[in-house]
Amino acid sequence: MVGNSLTSANNMPQTLASILDTEVVAITRGGARLAEFSNEKTRTGQRVREALSSGGFDLVIMQDMSHLAATNPAAHVRSVAAMSKLARSHDASPLLYGTWGYQVGCPRLEKLGMTAEEMCELMSVGGRQAADAACVPLVEMASIAAQYEKPEDLYAADGIHPSEAGSLLIANRIASLVENLLASR
Repeated sequence: MVGNSLTSANNMPQTLASILDTEVVAITRGGARLAEFSNEKTRTGQRVREALSSGGFDLVIMQDMSHLAATNPAAHVRSVAAMSKLARSHDASPLLYGTWGYQVGCPRLEKLGMTAEEMCELMSVGGRQAADAACVPLVEMASIAAQYEKPEDLYAADGIHPSEAGSLLIANRIASLVENLLASR
């Protein structure tokens, strides 16, 4: 798994490993954009390349910056395409974990100039756009969170990161898609 604190929060990669009963290697850095993970000139990109070069990876689950799919979908598409190409060059199948938008009332929404509903829609559209362009499966959490009975339960106090319940939901959704992908091979 590659991503930032939205991936590493609440030890979500370890939760995913437990659900799938498999090993999950997580390379994360708080605040990172996905482009950093496929860039051989960054330390994070070097770590990803070293890990992939060691072999044995079936999947590369990737996650981009918290709002990029909504605020700069073209950059998101490029990042997903680059990481997908890198994964495939090491015989691993890419999978995109599309994050949800910020919680209603989150101060960062005002800075972005959008409502929670607008961000949710843009995250969903941007994630689908990137996944389609790179031909990768998508775990699209924006619409799932929007339809959740009590979406506030999914968020940590900052209104951005997942709570423990949110991380568990994400891990379960990713696990479900991974199981379906592996069963169809």
